[in-house]
Parts: sequence; structure tokens; C-alpha cells
Amino acid sequence: MVVEMTRRRGEIEEWVKRVFYGGERDKYVIYVRWREEGVEELVPIPCNMITDVRRGYIVVGEAMIPFHRVEEIRDTSGRLLFKRKRKNIEK
Repeated sequence: MVVEMTRRRGEIEEWVKRVFYGGERDKYVIYVRWREEGVEELVPIPCNMITDVRRGYIVVGEAMIPFHRVEEIRDTSGRLLFKRKRKNIEK
């Protein structure tokens, strides 16, 4: 796979579904933006913990994580497969 860094609508969903339905979920990790008490961090979610992918969400147990929180997808060796492209906003 090649590292893709675009803003095409639906690309995150395509990548998540490719990993989830590809038959080798134990080889991938999805990193999501998680905000707690005003602190934002990237949280790794091993793909074998994902129970479903539906209607814009990744389902992990009882939690539903929206696709817009997905920042990166890596294989378990750390190789980057997908990274969300972000605009640099200056304040």
C-alpha cells in the first residue's frame, strides 16, 4: 500500500473498510483524535478490537467513533498507510 494524503470525501471510510474487511485486522492500528479534559491526543485502536464499521462510525464494543476523528492508519510495524491532511491555521 502507498501512503495517501488527500482530502477527498469518503477516503477515510474507504481505508477503514479496506482494513476492517480485508481479513487481516490484527495487522493494523487506527489512530483517532481523543479529547479529554481539554487535552487532545492520538489514541491507538488495534483493528482487531473493531466490532463493526457503519454509517460514518467505527464501532469498538459499545463506543461509536466517528470517521472524522481518524487521523492515521498504520500497520503493526509502524508503517504509515494513511494520514489525514490538515490545514495549518494560524491565530
